[in-house]
Amino acid sequence: MLPCTHEKAVELARAFAPRILFDANEPFFPTHVGITVFPHSGRSPSCDHFVHLKGDAEYAIEYAIWWDWDIQHLYELEHIWVYVNSAGDVARVEASAHGRMRRMQTSDGELPLQNGRVTLYSEPGKHAFFADQAEVEPRKPGLVACCGTLAGKMDVLIQPRFKEALADIKPYDHWLARQFMESKSFTPSFDFDQAFDLAGIDMCSWPDLAQRIPKRIFAALEDLRANHRGLKAVFLDSGDTLIDEGSEVKFGELVLEAQTIPGTDALMQGLKERGVLVALVADGLVESFDRVHGALGLTKHFHVRSISEAVGSEKPLRQMFDAAAEMLGLRQEDYDDIIMVGNNLSRDISGANALGMKTAFIPWAPRRSKEPANELEIPDYTIEGPADLLAIIDSYS
Repeated sequence: MLPCTHEKAVELARAFAPRILFDANEPFFPTHVGITVFPHSGRSPSCDHFVHLKGDAEYAIEYAIWWDWDIQHLYELEHIWVYVNSAGDVARVEASAHGRMRRMQTSDGELPLQNGRVTLYSEPGKHAFFADQAEVEPRKPGLVACCGTLAGKMDVLIQPRFKEALADIKPYDHWLARQFMESKSFTPSFDFDQAFDLAGIDMCSWPDLAQRIPKRIFAALEDLRANHRGLKAVFLDSGDTLIDEGSEVKFGELVLEAQTIPGTDALMQGLKERGVLVALVADGLVESFDRVHGALGLTKHFHVRSISEAVGSEKPLRQMFDAAAEMLGLRQEDYDDIIMVGNNLSRDISGANALGMKTAFIPWAPRRSKEPANELEIPDYTIEGPADLLAIIDSYS
């Protein structure tokens, strides 16, 4: 007789809960399991898998296993299905591996049981399941890379199921997640001596877990935000900061083409290598920046763009700076850790200083005043060219 209450379903799920063998250096472990009991064949409510009660399987238990972290992205959801026969014995085991659902059998074709318990191996950092340690062997080079140089490369994972609930995820959220995962990078030992018992963690219904997941993601991000110290973003002007205004070819107000000033390419590449969030904060027409920055390969370096035509305001008014911060996911309390870089003391420097941002002045061209007219126009830094900003970023605390 199958359970008719949630409490009985949880009791059954704990009785057949698998053990997972983790790498000795694994930093992340499951926190929750969403369970579904199948008395009949049917489609999984939590993933694209059909649970087929064939052979002597009388029912199946789905374990939707939640981790807050994978080594490459914020949150992980993997699955194990345990099929039970009428005698109350395990008849079959299936599990997920990077979106593929596979039958779990050891190299000699046996069920993956140790001391009567379903026992599976979990990839270091990535958590895909295997029945036999030998199956991990050919995957070692890729796993070493994922856990090392490629840690954090997938940011916050946004899958179709949770896309609407995670619509407010911004570039700064992705950046925080990436920084955290990079800090957790490790070298797998491939000694799977950390045994983890799923029966010992929180079990709930899948609908309950599905409701919790977005909340856990945002809670994790809030925790990272509260604990992060250091530079949060660089805001860049364009004219005579990155682009030589003297080289501009115009049709009315539209800039058709222009050239960079010395050091622009080095700055943009250096910001990319350092993983810095970058916003364009510039006055002008959107099409001008599309044309000029696009032709010069600069557009790809900006995470967001605050352009006066689109914002409906111009520097030094705060709307230009606020728009860039909002698009990145930064708040007013973060402004002290933003550096605004520009060539115009009355617009770039004054506007950013008024909001409590750090400022860097580039007196590169002869077209603007180089003497502050008031205290708001006094920059925190003065640099000769764009690339000099990198030394400031490297020393920033």
